[in-house]
Amino acid sequence: MNCREAIFGENTREFFVQRYRPLEELQSRYGFDCIKPLNSDYAVAYLQSSRLANFGLGFANVYSAVPKCYALTNGGAENASGAGEHDSGPALEAIGVAQLRRLPYLDLYGGGVLIGFVDTGIDYKHPVFRKPDGTSRIRAIWDQTVQDGTPPDGFDYGQEYTQEDITRALASENPAALVPETDDNGHGTFVAGTAAGNLVREDSFSGVAPQAEIVMVKLKQAKQYLRDIYFIPPGADCYQETDLAFGVEYLVRTAEAANRPLIICMTLGTNSGGHDGAGILDEILDGYAGRYSSCIIVSTGSEAGYGLHYHSFGAEGEYEEVELRIGERERGFTMELWATSLNQYSVSVISPTGELINREMNRRNHSQIMNFLFEDTRIYLDYFMAETRTGNQLIIMRMQQPTPGIWRFLVYRDQDFGGDFDIWLPVHAFVQEDTYFLRPNPDITITDPGNTRRLITASSYRISDRSIYQYSGRGFTRNGVIKPDISAPGVAVYGPRTGGGYFLSDGGAGAAALTAGGCALILEWAIVKGRQPDIRTQEIKRLLRGGAERAGVVLPSREWGFGRVNFYGVFEELRTVVNS
Repeated sequence: MNCREAIFGENTREFFVQRYRPLEELQSRYGFDCIKPLNSDYAVAYLQSSRLANFGLGFANVYSAVPKCYALTNGGAENASGAGEHDSGPALEAIGVAQLRRLPYLDLYGGGVLIGFVDTGIDYKHPVFRKPDGTSRIRAIWDQTVQDGTPPDGFDYGQEYTQEDITRALASENPAALVPETDDNGHGTFVAGTAAGNLVREDSFSGVAPQAEIVMVKLKQAKQYLRDIYFIPPGADCYQETDLAFGVEYLVRTAEAANRPLIICMTLGTNSGGHDGAGILDEILDGYAGRYSSCIIVSTGSEAGYGLHYHSFGAEGEYEEVELRIGERERGFTMELWATSLNQYSVSVISPTGELINREMNRRNHSQIMNFLFEDTRIYLDYFMAETRTGNQLIIMRMQQPTPGIWRFLVYRDQDFGGDFDIWLPVHAFVQEDTYFLRPNPDITITDPGNTRRLITASSYRISDRSIYQYSGRGFTRNGVIKPDISAPGVAVYGPRTGGGYFLSDGGAGAAALTAGGCALILEWAIVKGRQPDIRTQEIKRLLRGGAERAGVVLPSREWGFGRVNFYGVFEELRTVVNS
């Protein structure tokens, strides 16, 4: 089996593996059908599902190696919750970019900077992505969905289109015949245009960095076996962690080849993981954020108002009862309980009809299957006494065909050294809207990778009344790191629509895109114009925090971070530092 067949084949499973030995030795030792390097630390291995039993891999044994599933943080269609201006001016004013443009001596529009996206693709024919001479501002597109294309160097799947390919297509009578590239969802087009679309005065639109070049990775949908593991609803847009990781690597290599500073804007999120920035994709992004000439911006996600997080405050008693309402059309889901190190918990379950299945107590990793007599429901529990990447306890609970109604989970304190536990349901795109905890906690609802320490994490607020967006993910992280870092407009954000025109959209993606565009202006000032060529994400984060507008609450805040992002304030901060 060649690697391309393995990557697209529904009968192959994929895993992250650490490169602690040469890849050839790893492939020979474990019998992988294919193994592809990702970076200097990780590779992705592919194995036919028929051989999993002999290999000894089960979901319970390789939690961190199994790709997680990610969802978009904005809707792809027009989805603004309320009226807004059909004009990008209010957002540019709110983030201080309009004020910067009134200072012509700065002349900052993102020139010389690449902004990279890992998303749903891009409508390259939209006017906001063309230069005045008709050529394309898109430096490259890697479409991972193409099975028989010409992939980028060093990658084994998809189709790469260069700037020359796209410009040639734009000049032809039938662009789609030369570059048959689409963005059927619209999320990627919106995000890229909001961050870096052209100034189009007749449409009252401008991206934040209209002279930056764009690199887009169009993600393929997650494989069916992963959708089955996580019980992803049919038709839901779902993307797997391995493809995101390869997409990030492509953006980095493209910027290195062009010798350009790079902004990475990531606007997908997951509730899988411990909400502490310890996942493999988190680690990869965190490493690149530490490089010079780069900056990574992510969204908090849009999960706070859906009742998908339960937090225990350490109540007295032998166990704590967690009530979960399950909706009528729910076919299944995976939820995760995370507990601080040394604390150990086990779970009994009471169904809506009152049937009790007791816990199995065990001091080591083990699995339990609960079959209910009066419900057509099965629950798979996988216990990790010390999850390999964090050392914390993890209990994975996979509910198959759950009966609608109120389920009660009795979480027993088998070993208690103080502390608490958290449980997360999947992001709202992966469960029915009438599935939620009866006593939810809106805090610690930032989706990963938004909990990663070095990244710049942006929450969302409404421009009209300066209020936080009701669904904006809230911090801090589970291990107490201050997140979000700043907030940006995320309600009724005006951006380009795939197929032409513009629309208003709500969610974390708009806030991250506006922040990413503004950070491109900082990289232009610092690197392209030579003022601070060694700048990286951490220094930019400090500037954003220092130049932010305080939100009238005690800061840092779980909702606002250090306040509302203001790029004019950033340069005021720089002037203070330079003159001090």
